[in-house]
Amino acid sequence: MSSLKNTARHTSDFVQLLQEFLAASSAMRDLLENSAGSELQLERVAAVVGDDEGSVLYRLKQQSHSLFRSEVLASAAVRREALFDLTIGSLFHEAMKLRESLYQREVYGPRLASLRAATQDDSDPSLGEFERLLGRSSGRIDEVIAEVRILLSQTRDQFRRVLIERAGERGVTRALLGRRVQVDAVFQEGFEGLLSDMHGEVATGLVEVAHALLDSAYFVEASKALREAGRSAGAPRAEITQLEHYAEGMQAFLEGDYASSLVALEAWVDLGGPIGEQGLARRAAAAIGRVGRLLGSDADGNAIMDSAKQLQLRLDVGSV
Repeated sequence: MSSLKNTARHTSDFVQLLQEFLAASSAMRDLLENSAGSELQLERVAAVVGDDEGSVLYRLKQQSHSLFRSEVLASAAVRREALFDLTIGSLFHEAMKLRESLYQREVYGPRLASLRAATQDDSDPSLGEFERLLGRSSGRIDEVIAEVRILLSQTRDQFRRVLIERAGERGVTRALLGRRVQVDAVFQEGFEGLLSDMHGEVATGLVEVAHALLDSAYFVEASKALREAGRSAGAPRAEITQLEHYAEGMQAFLEGDYASSLVALEAWVDLGGPIGEQGLARRAAAAIGRVGRLLGSDADGNAIMDSAKQLQLRLDVGSV
């Protein structure tokens, strides 16, 4: 049980990293897309790049350090994570260089110009030195922007490899579906291409998403994912049909349509749905066990209760 809790916690932490990665990548892309150094404004950069929790890039760096800073590089997967973490750190520091260069240009530059205009004697060597420093800083802005763009591309490619390593974690695939628009914008292959890379087939990935949604009792959303999966050429149709019956039955139970719920869940059991899905079977049995308390004592209610009792017996672990 402790191992399962640790795995769930680690997946949750990784999903948070995924959210920050998508947000930071989108923000940096919007910031730098088609922008030369002369067009960038400090205010826009400072809204994304900073050294506190208000900066999405800072949060991404901190989350990555928390997850991936390991002294033991014993496996290829851990080494990939460590390389991603190094690249994220480099991206953060290059972005901070960009922010500082813009600060010097927009704050120190005008201040120096004011001092130059107000100074009668311009023989002070400090003025000339500051001008040279500011000139070099401004001249490096385009160079820093180019480096940030390269690092953004590298972090995306490395994170894609890290995601493929997490293909067995359904919560990760579900998080990708929940941010599908961002995934399409950040990854060149888009959401469907990423699912295919992770799971071999888009449909297989969508079925994994549906499993994660069913585990969290999002039955309508699971049905939507299953319908989309079913439209793919390589869809596992038998599994999709089973899960569609389960989602339909559990949603009908939530809506108080107990007769329809039992029909759908019976179809799921008849197709062998509970085999290998004891978690789903237990949840279905727990729901069906409440039908008697939720129905009245009329003839229709008694018939439904009888059907519920028979189906609950079939759902007992070991009897399916």
